[in-house]
Amino acid sequence: MKVTVIIFLWFTGALFMSQCKKINYYTDDPVLFEGSKILAHRGGGNAIYRENTFESCINALPGNDGIEVDVQISKNHTIWLSHSSDVLFCGGEVKCFVAVTDAEIESITTCDTADISYTKLEDVMKYMKENNIYKYISIDMKGWVPCNAGTLDIEGLMRLETEQVIALGEKYGLTSYLLFENQLASVLNWAKSKNSNVQTFIYSFGNFEKQMLVALDNDLDGISYKSNFGDLLDNDKMYLLHKKGLKVMAWNIPDSVSQAYLVSIQVDLLQLDLKP
Repeated sequence: MKVTVIIFLWFTGALFMSQCKKINYYTDDPVLFEGSKILAHRGGGNAIYRENTFESCINALPGNDGIEVDVQISKNHTIWLSHSSDVLFCGGEVKCFVAVTDAEIESITTCDTADISYTKLEDVMKYMKENNIYKYISIDMKGWVPCNAGTLDIEGLMRLETEQVIALGEKYGLTSYLLFENQLASVLNWAKSKNSNVQTFIYSFGNFEKQMLVALDNDLDGISYKSNFGDLLDNDKMYLLHKKGLKVMAWNIPDSVSQAYLVSIQVDLLQLDLKP
């Protein structure tokens, strides 16, 4: 057992060193660290406010540097806030967002007196502009499971989502505050091609150095990093990342101790689950 652990650690370290050597080939382009920014995860949902709703976002904006929201696109190509790609109707009926019209989504209000309504991203942006709130909005693009033969082009749908979000950003003067998170560099490149002011972050699930290379190869702004997922952030990783001109946005932060640690090593953006 001990031999196995030693071999694993040696392999991990060798892989890290190999990837670091590749990263060092890239030109240094130091990014200025401006302090850790706090984003309210899932639109600031907590025990009082449902996640990804107008109410949760409005409640979260004053006390944080911005919000992170999950988005879906409807049949009418409208951007709605939801972590799930399913629209849930009162009575239990379920349909995919891309197959449901805006009118159908707007008809969903309450069920057994409980609010089950959905929120348009535009409503949040409109509120922000009307109240002179210019803060980050991290857009986590969902929709990885096709719901029918007409939705097999997932990347195409995500590109369309990107276009619609950027159009809203331009309408409400928020493009420079838009942060896009996705697993596909091609989708993030598409976002940059539509408006160079947006920032783009490639997902990293415990493969930090590999995704650094992807970010550098594609001229992305940084990495959306699932913390506590096997590959821990540290001062060395953050130094190298900032040295090469990249930022990191961390999420899945379990407690205040982890939060304090990530702040201490100068993580740029932290997505936090809010307390009531």
